[in-house]
Amino acid sequence: MDTRTARQIGSAAASEAVRRATRDDRLRGRVAERTPAWESCLRELLAEALVADVAPVPERLLLLCRQSQLSRDAFDALGHHLLSALLPHRVGADALIRVGALLGTVRGRLHPAGPARNGRRVTTGRPAGNAAARRYTAPRPPEHLPTPPGWFCTGCGAAWPCPTKQSQLLVEFGGASAGLAVYLGACLVAAVQDLPALSLAQARERFLGWLPRTRF
Repeated sequence: MDTRTARQIGSAAASEAVRRATRDDRLRGRVAERTPAWESCLRELLAEALVADVAPVPERLLLLCRQSQLSRDAFDALGHHLLSALLPHRVGADALIRVGALLGTVRGRLHPAGPARNGRRVTTGRPAGNAAARRYTAPRPPEHLPTPPGWFCTGCGAAWPCPTKQSQLLVEFGGASAGLAVYLGACLVAAVQDLPALSLAQARERFLGWLPRTRF
């Protein structure tokens, strides 16, 4: 894909994603407060991700998320809108994986608590308003995060994603969504690079084979 086409697609997808985000109650109007900044940031990131060999460094997006006080729950909603706006352009699996990778990077560096309320930050350690996720936080459970280069789970030591993390991911992403598939695809690519003995077929089964059979 040439740079001009990438910029055109990036501009269209960013505008559509922001339009959807401004109507999403989960984002509590925080995107609407900085619409030009969000459109500019997402447009440039997408344009770069569509032509780059690796995912761009999303420092500007991370800063904007922090300035807008987005929780991980709100960021998941934003990521869903961004990927949904990009999918109709048929940019290819590699580009989607790069976008998913940069979204995963930003999400991992966001504070897990919800946005500030009345000058005080919520410190529950779970996405605000996500009742289904609360079962994982009493008492505070293991994080069940991957540990490259071996890709074992930090919570239980099983091959990641372990059964517990699979359930958590379905909750966090609202089911077998396009966003979850892209995120897992990015993890798959990284794991294949870290684990030469892991065949592509084995990697697909491990990272994607457990997803419910549904259309994204």
